[in-house]
Amino acid sequence: MTVEDGIATIVMTRPDRRNAFTQELQDYLSAKVSEITRRDDIDAVILTGSGGCFSAGGDIKGMLENQPKEGQPGADYRKRIYAINDWIGRLRNLEVPVIAAVDGAAYGGGFALALCADFVLCSPTARFCSVFGRIGAVPDCAIMYVLPRMIGMQRAKDIMYTGRPVLAEEAKAIGIAFDIHPADELLDAALTLAKRLQPSSRKAFALTKRITNQSLDLDPQSLLEMEAAAQEICFTTDYNKEAVARFTRKEPLLFNWEA
Repeated sequence: MTVEDGIATIVMTRPDRRNAFTQELQDYLSAKVSEITRRDDIDAVILTGSGGCFSAGGDIKGMLENQPKEGQPGADYRKRIYAINDWIGRLRNLEVPVIAAVDGAAYGGGFALALCADFVLCSPTARFCSVFGRIGAVPDCAIMYVLPRMIGMQRAKDIMYTGRPVLAEEAKAIGIAFDIHPADELLDAALTLAKRLQPSSRKAFALTKRITNQSLDLDPQSLLEMEAAAQEICFTTDYNKEAVARFTRKEPLLFNWEA
Protein backbone atom coordinates (compact mmCIF):
# COMPACT_ATOMS: atom_id res chain seq x y z
CA MET A 1 0.00 0.00 0.00
CA THR A 2 1.23 3.47 -0.88
CA VAL A 3 -0.16 6.73 0.48
CA GLU A 4 0.35 9.94 -1.47
CA ASP A 5 -1.43 13.24 -0.86
CA GLY A 6 -3.97 11.51 1.38
CA ILE A 7 -4.91 8.80 -1.12
CA ALA A 8 -4.06 5.17 -0.31
CA THR A 9 -3.54 2.84 -3.27
CA ILE A 10 -3.62 -0.90 -2.65
CA VAL A 11 -2.34 -3.01 -5.54
CA MET A 12 -2.72 -6.78 -5.54
CA THR A 13 0.58 -7.97 -7.01
CA ARG A 14 0.45 -11.69 -7.68
CA PRO A 15 -0.25 -11.74 -11.43
CA ASP A 16 1.23 -15.25 -11.66
CA ARG A 17 -1.71 -16.38 -9.50
CA ARG A 18 -4.11 -13.87 -11.09
CA ASN A 19 -4.13 -12.04 -7.75
CA ALA A 20 -6.05 -14.91 -6.19
CA PHE A 21 -7.28 -14.83 -2.60
CA THR A 22 -4.35 -16.65 -1.06
CA GLN A 23 -4.17 -16.63 2.72
CA GLU A 24 -1.24 -14.26 2.42
CA LEU A 25 -3.31 -11.78 0.40
CA GLN A 26 -6.26 -12.07 2.77
CA ASP A 27 -4.04 -11.34 5.76
CA TYR A 28 -2.48 -8.40 3.94
CA LEU A 29 -5.82 -6.85 2.97
CA SER A 30 -7.19 -7.34 6.48
CA ALA A 31 -4.14 -5.61 7.95
CA LYS A 32 -4.39 -2.70 5.52
CA VAL A 33 -8.09 -2.17 6.25
CA SER A 34 -7.22 -2.01 9.96
CA GLU A 35 -4.39 0.44 9.26
CA ILE A 36 -6.60 2.72 7.16
CA THR A 37 -9.24 2.68 9.91
CA ARG A 38 -6.65 3.86 12.46
CA ARG A 39 -5.09 6.59 10.36
CA ASP A 40 -6.52 10.09 9.99
CA ASP A 41 -4.26 11.11 7.09
CA ILE A 42 -6.03 8.91 4.50
CA ASP A 43 -8.94 10.57 2.70
CA ALA A 44 -9.65 7.95 0.02
CA VAL A 45 -8.69 4.41 -0.99
CA ILE A 46 -8.08 2.95 -4.44
CA LEU A 47 -8.06 -0.82 -4.82
CA THR A 48 -6.69 -2.43 -7.98
CA GLY A 49 -4.83 -5.43 -9.34
CA SER A 50 -1.71 -5.91 -11.45
CA GLY A 51 -0.96 -7.80 -14.63
CA GLY A 52 -4.26 -7.07 -16.38
CA CYS A 53 -6.31 -8.85 -13.71
CA PHE A 54 -8.17 -7.44 -10.72
CA SER A 55 -8.56 -10.73 -8.85
CA ALA A 56 -9.55 -14.23 -9.89
CA GLY A 57 -11.02 -14.81 -6.42
CA GLY A 58 -10.52 -18.00 -4.48
CA ASP A 59 -7.14 -19.70 -4.53
CA ILE A 60 -8.11 -23.00 -6.19
CA LYS A 61 -4.74 -24.59 -5.44
CA GLY A 62 -5.15 -23.71 -1.78
CA MET A 63 -8.70 -25.06 -1.80
CA LEU A 64 -7.49 -28.42 -3.10
CA GLU A 65 -4.77 -28.60 -0.47
CA ASN A 66 -7.18 -27.76 2.35
CA GLN A 67 -10.20 -29.82 1.34
CA PRO A 68 -11.48 -31.88 4.28
CA LYS A 69 -10.80 -35.56 3.93
CA GLU A 70 -13.72 -37.93 3.66
CA GLY A 71 -15.59 -38.12 6.95
CA GLN A 72 -14.06 -34.90 8.30
CA PRO A 73 -16.32 -31.90 9.07
CA GLY A 74 -15.98 -28.72 7.03
CA ALA A 75 -15.91 -26.44 10.08
CA ASP A 76 -12.53 -25.01 9.12
CA TYR A 77 -14.07 -23.67 5.92
CA ARG A 78 -16.72 -21.88 7.93
CA LYS A 79 -14.05 -20.30 10.13
CA ARG A 80 -12.17 -19.10 7.06
CA ILE A 81 -15.33 -17.54 5.63
CA TYR A 82 -16.02 -15.81 8.96
CA ALA A 83 -12.50 -14.37 8.88
CA ILE A 84 -12.90 -13.13 5.29
CA ASN A 85 -16.33 -11.66 6.01
CA ASP A 86 -14.87 -9.71 8.92
CA TRP A 87 -12.39 -7.68 6.89
CA ILE A 88 -14.67 -7.55 3.81
CA GLY A 89 -17.32 -5.90 6.01
CA ARG A 90 -14.79 -3.47 7.45
CA LEU A 91 -13.61 -2.58 3.94
CA ARG A 92 -17.17 -1.99 2.75
CA ASN A 93 -17.81 0.34 5.70
CA LEU A 94 -14.58 2.34 5.71
CA GLU A 95 -15.43 5.96 6.49
CA VAL A 96 -13.60 7.28 3.42
CA PRO A 97 -14.37 6.84 -0.30
CA VAL A 98 -13.26 3.48 -1.68
CA ILE A 99 -12.74 3.19 -5.44
CA ALA A 100 -12.14 -0.12 -7.22
CA ALA A 101 -10.20 0.11 -10.49
CA VAL A 102 -11.00 -3.16 -12.26
CA ASP A 103 -9.01 -4.29 -15.28
CA GLY A 104 -9.61 -7.83 -16.48
CA ALA A 105 -11.19 -10.49 -14.31
CA ALA A 106 -13.03 -9.81 -11.06
CA TYR A 107 -14.20 -13.34 -10.31
CA GLY A 108 -15.66 -14.88 -7.17
CA GLY A 109 -14.11 -13.21 -4.16
CA GLY A 110 -12.55 -10.66 -6.51
CA PHE A 111 -16.05 -9.71 -7.63
CA ALA A 112 -17.05 -9.37 -3.98
CA LEU A 113 -13.99 -7.19 -3.36
CA ALA A 114 -15.03 -4.82 -6.15
CA LEU A 115 -18.56 -4.64 -4.73
CA CYS A 116 -17.12 -3.30 -1.47
CA ALA A 117 -16.22 -0.06 -3.23
CA ASP A 118 -18.30 3.09 -3.30
CA PHE A 119 -17.41 3.42 -6.97
CA VAL A 120 -16.29 0.75 -9.44
CA LEU A 121 -14.33 2.00 -12.43
CA CYS A 122 -13.41 -0.59 -15.02
CA SER A 123 -11.60 -1.08 -18.30
CA PRO A 124 -13.31 -2.32 -21.49
CA THR A 125 -11.87 -5.80 -20.83
CA ALA A 126 -13.27 -6.06 -17.29
CA ARG A 127 -15.30 -9.17 -16.48
CA PHE A 128 -17.35 -9.60 -13.31
CA CYS A 129 -18.38 -13.13 -12.43
CA SER A 130 -20.04 -14.89 -9.50
CA VAL A 131 -18.27 -18.09 -10.44
CA PHE A 132 -19.12 -20.08 -7.31
CA GLY A 133 -21.82 -22.27 -8.85
CA ARG A 134 -19.30 -23.70 -11.28
CA ILE A 135 -17.51 -25.40 -8.39
CA GLY A 136 -20.64 -26.34 -6.45
CA ALA A 137 -20.42 -23.50 -3.94
CA VAL A 138 -22.62 -20.58 -2.92
CA PRO A 139 -21.62 -16.94 -3.47
CA ASP A 140 -19.76 -15.73 -0.40
CA CYS A 141 -17.99 -12.60 0.86
CA ALA A 142 -21.42 -10.90 1.11
CA ILE A 143 -22.21 -11.06 -2.63
CA MET A 144 -25.70 -12.39 -1.83
CA TYR A 145 -26.24 -9.33 0.38
CA VAL A 146 -24.72 -6.58 -1.74
CA LEU A 147 -25.55 -7.58 -5.32
CA PRO A 148 -29.40 -7.71 -5.07
CA ARG A 149 -29.36 -4.33 -3.34
CA MET A 150 -27.15 -2.90 -6.05
CA ILE A 151 -28.85 -4.18 -9.22
CA GLY A 152 -32.16 -5.74 -8.13
CA MET A 153 -33.18 -9.29 -7.28
CA GLN A 154 -33.77 -10.76 -10.74
CA ARG A 155 -30.53 -9.49 -12.27
CA ALA A 156 -28.60 -10.62 -9.19
CA LYS A 157 -30.13 -14.09 -9.39
CA ASP A 158 -29.28 -14.31 -13.08
CA ILE A 159 -25.63 -13.52 -12.36
CA MET A 160 -25.41 -15.79 -9.30
CA TYR A 161 -27.38 -18.75 -10.68
CA THR A 162 -25.67 -18.90 -14.08
CA GLY A 163 -22.12 -17.97 -13.13
CA ARG A 164 -21.87 -16.11 -16.43
CA PRO A 165 -19.38 -13.26 -16.79
CA VAL A 166 -20.75 -9.73 -16.95
CA LEU A 167 -18.71 -7.65 -19.39
CA ALA A 168 -17.89 -3.98 -18.95
CA GLU A 169 -20.71 -2.41 -20.95
CA GLU A 170 -23.38 -4.53 -19.27
CA ALA A 171 -21.79 -3.92 -15.87
CA LYS A 172 -22.14 -0.18 -16.39
CA ALA A 173 -25.67 -0.47 -17.77
CA ILE A 174 -27.00 -2.43 -14.79
CA GLY A 175 -25.12 -0.52 -12.08
CA ILE A 176 -22.18 -2.73 -11.15
CA ALA A 177 -19.67 -0.34 -12.74
CA PHE A 178 -19.82 3.43 -12.37
CA ASP A 179 -17.79 4.20 -15.49
CA ILE A 180 -15.50 2.66 -18.11
CA HIS A 181 -12.01 3.95 -18.99
CA PRO A 182 -9.22 2.65 -21.23
CA ALA A 183 -6.92 0.33 -19.29
CA ASP A 184 -3.97 2.72 -19.51
CA GLU A 185 -6.12 5.55 -18.09
CA LEU A 186 -7.96 3.56 -15.44
CA LEU A 187 -5.76 4.32 -12.43
CA ASP A 188 -5.55 8.00 -13.36
CA ALA A 189 -9.35 8.11 -13.56
CA ALA A 190 -9.58 6.56 -10.10
CA LEU A 191 -7.09 9.11 -8.73
CA THR A 192 -9.04 11.97 -10.32
CA LEU A 193 -12.27 10.78 -8.72
CA ALA A 194 -10.56 10.38 -5.34
CA LYS A 195 -9.09 13.88 -5.53
CA ARG A 196 -12.45 15.39 -6.44
CA LEU A 197 -13.97 13.84 -3.32
CA GLN A 198 -11.12 14.86 -1.01
CA PRO A 199 -12.32 18.38 -0.15
CA SER A 200 -15.65 17.11 1.20
CA SER A 201 -16.31 17.02 4.93
CA ARG A 202 -14.82 13.81 6.27
CA LYS A 203 -17.41 13.64 9.03
CA ALA A 204 -20.36 14.30 6.72
CA PHE A 205 -19.10 11.75 4.19
CA ALA A 206 -18.60 9.08 6.86
CA LEU A 207 -22.08 9.57 8.28
CA THR A 208 -23.70 9.66 4.83
CA LYS A 209 -21.95 6.44 3.85
CA ARG A 210 -22.78 4.69 7.11
CA ILE A 211 -26.48 5.51 6.89
CA THR A 212 -26.75 4.84 3.15
CA ASN A 213 -25.06 1.45 3.51
CA GLN A 214 -27.75 0.51 6.05
CA SER A 215 -30.65 2.28 4.37
CA LEU A 216 -32.20 -0.68 2.54
CA ASP A 217 -32.43 -2.60 5.82
CA LEU A 218 -34.04 0.21 7.80
CA ASP A 219 -37.64 1.25 8.19
CA PRO A 220 -38.26 4.90 7.22
CA GLN A 221 -38.57 6.16 10.78
CA SER A 222 -35.29 4.58 11.89
CA LEU A 223 -33.50 6.10 8.93
CA LEU A 224 -34.97 9.53 9.68
CA GLU A 225 -33.81 9.24 13.30
CA MET A 226 -30.28 8.42 12.12
CA GLU A 227 -30.43 11.28 9.63
CA ALA A 228 -31.43 13.77 12.33
CA ALA A 229 -28.69 12.58 14.70
CA ALA A 230 -26.10 12.80 11.93
CA GLN A 231 -27.20 16.29 10.96
CA GLU A 232 -26.90 17.42 14.58
CA ILE A 233 -23.28 16.23 14.55
CA CYS A 234 -22.49 17.86 11.20
CA PHE A 235 -23.95 21.24 12.15
CA THR A 236 -21.53 21.47 15.10
CA THR A 237 -18.37 20.90 13.04
CA ASP A 238 -15.91 23.63 12.11
CA TYR A 239 -16.18 22.46 8.51
CA ASN A 240 -19.91 23.18 8.40
CA LYS A 241 -19.50 26.58 10.02
CA GLU A 242 -16.79 27.61 7.57
CA ALA A 243 -18.68 26.19 4.58
CA VAL A 244 -21.85 28.11 5.48
CA ALA A 245 -19.88 31.31 6.08
CA ARG A 246 -18.20 31.04 2.69
CA PHE A 247 -21.54 30.43 1.01
CA THR A 248 -23.11 33.52 2.58
CA ARG A 249 -20.04 35.63 1.68
CA LYS A 250 -20.16 34.25 -1.89
CA GLU A 251 -16.59 33.00 -1.53
CA PRO A 252 -15.22 29.80 -3.14
CA LEU A 253 -16.82 26.80 -1.47
CA LEU A 254 -14.83 24.32 0.59
CA PHE A 255 -16.24 21.51 -1.55
CA ASN A 256 -17.47 22.19 -5.06
CA TRP A 257 -17.74 19.06 -7.23
CA GLU A 258 -18.11 21.14 -10.39
CA ALA A 259 -15.06 23.34 -9.78
